[in-house]
Amino acid sequence: MILKGLKHEWSYDPPDPDLVEGIRKAADASDVLASVLASRGISSPTDAVRFLRTDPDSLPDSHLLPDADRVVERVRAALAGGEKIAVHGHDDADGVTATVIMAEALLQLGASVVCYIPDRRSEGHGMNRAELDRLSAAGVTLVVTVDSCVSDRDAIRYGNGLGIDTIVTDHHEIPPELPQAVAIVNPKLPNSRFPYRYMAGVGVALRVTDLLFAELGGEFGPAAESRPWYGPTWRDEALGLAAIGSIADKVPLTFDNRTIVVAGTSRIPLTERPGLLALLEESRLSGQAIDADDVRSSLGAAFGRVSDGKGGNYALDLLLTTDLDDARERAQQLAQGRTRWRDTASRAWKDTQAAIKADPTTKGAPALIVESTVPVEVMGYVTSRLADDTGLPTVLLSDLNGNAMAEARGPTGFNLVEAFHSMSELFLGYGGHPRAAGFTMKRENFAEFRDRMIEYVSANPPAPDPRSVDAELPFDGVTPEIARELGMLEPFGQRNPPAALVARSVTLDDYEAARASGVIFTSTVRPGREPVDAVYRLRNDGETTFANIIDVIDAE
Repeated sequence: MILKGLKHEWSYDPPDPDLVEGIRKAADASDVLASVLASRGISSPTDAVRFLRTDPDSLPDSHLLPDADRVVERVRAALAGGEKIAVHGHDDADGVTATVIMAEALLQLGASVVCYIPDRRSEGHGMNRAELDRLSAAGVTLVVTVDSCVSDRDAIRYGNGLGIDTIVTDHHEIPPELPQAVAIVNPKLPNSRFPYRYMAGVGVALRVTDLLFAELGGEFGPAAESRPWYGPTWRDEALGLAAIGSIADKVPLTFDNRTIVVAGTSRIPLTERPGLLALLEESRLSGQAIDADDVRSSLGAAFGRVSDGKGGNYALDLLLTTDLDDARERAQQLAQGRTRWRDTASRAWKDTQAAIKADPTTKGAPALIVESTVPVEVMGYVTSRLADDTGLPTVLLSDLNGNAMAEARGPTGFNLVEAFHSMSELFLGYGGHPRAAGFTMKRENFAEFRDRMIEYVSANPPAPDPRSVDAELPFDGVTPEIARELGMLEPFGQRNPPAALVARSVTLDDYEAARASGVIFTSTVRPGREPVDAVYRLRNDGETTFANIIDVIDAE
């Protein structure tokens, strides 16, 4: 059913009572928590227990990953033959942490490893021929990608011609045609047997390293050059990095991602990695418990796309260093780079607003497509802010070595990747997620792209779903125990927000009675004398129960 609130539309379909009862018994949960889980698509008591568990040993078997056998076979051959392996990453927090995890796992197995993260200011998205030429000249015969390249057909074909095999590990949307890689590990592949589809790139990399150690750890390694966190503590260190990358990439905080984030954030304060120790110092988080909000506001943000402009990546170098003094210097460089980034982003936002005002084609269009001289490193920020402000599918183009590079962001209910699939012949390369994607193209294709994108959005306008109510709970059922139990759903994030509850036929007397029982209402919205349905959220800080009324259903 649809509930029309004064602020939003809400969808609420009471869950199957038999399922709720099964979840309640299996998870030892209240009716309210069981109802919330059932309303969020948990379809069995077993899945409910799995959702609530945060033991990393409970993660699904890594052998279920797509092409698991091919990955093991090719890496085994590379290790046995002493081949040089390159780990190709991506220049955001997800990609950098995934690069470190994959590279260090291969190092522990005794491999010769180099890392490469393209500078998007000069190289754009994904793998490129110049990079492959350099890797080939350096003797690389195997590239393992992380957080990238599931759409890079041309580059991988070019690498094959140079004698370079590629193992793709990625989490982005699957293109209509896959590259000719030795193996493609992406849980979103249609034939994937892996039970969870929504890991970040770093989550996929973590599970691939679990696979490699399970299959090859007894044959190869340990590395001649060992680091303090290699061996038994390595997976704890890897989980901490995986938590940072997952939170920063805004993946759904459900099932495997939730496990990685809960387990990983608990391990970050215990790190032995100099780079992470220095980053905690720089963020003033040393010696403190770390939660998802700390990662969002400090640790994840610190890994933003800051490079040295000379082919190096500050964040990657920071995490790989084994010297604490060196790490502290690099952490300061990263912080200074972030300050410069913020200044650049502020100027770019003003310049883009001016470009929009000067471009008559943006007026009244169903999508916002803008050409601007925005520096590449802040394009994602500016595009996201434009999309948030306008609610429109938004594409921002800038020059890249004579071609056009674009960042795209979209509202809920619109799939950018499907839009790009429909015109894939226009791009040199593209990929991403339904609401965040990017591409490069020849500049002469821009006019056709604009026309076809406008046409596509006109025919497929965004269709956002209503917000969801999770369960019914009258005000007289609110207790500290219920509020604390709903806190078990933390950490909150994508597809796992705080529970939205509805209280039916609430009167001012009910509201006042709840206040008298000790519930503190933090919203200025409150029911009147006439009965209304109130949508609210609960929180308990250990001593006090807070209820925030977020909407009132319109009686009309």
